[in-house]
Amino acid sequence: LYKVQWLDASDPGKGFEYLYLSKQDYDSLPSGTVEARLIQVKGETRYVLEAIIGEGQKSTKGGIGVENLQGSGLIAGETSRAY
Repeated sequence: LYKVQWLDASDPGKGFEYLYLSKQDYDSLPSGTVEARLIQVKGETRYVLEAIIGEGQKSTKGGIGVENLQGSGLIAGETSRAY
């Protein structure tokens, strides 16, 4: 669903600038599931992702949701610094 604005589309290894949703994809999501800021790029409407909200959604009943990614991100960061 999300798209990537690469720094250099011919070399994704250089990283990305931001993740975004098209207007159609943004409009298809339930209210409150993402926080995004609206931008225009060459006449295209993009919603740049600021946050993905999982708490309280049907898909996160039972305690599994995007909030768990915070811990995984911290572990990955520490691991990469160790090397």
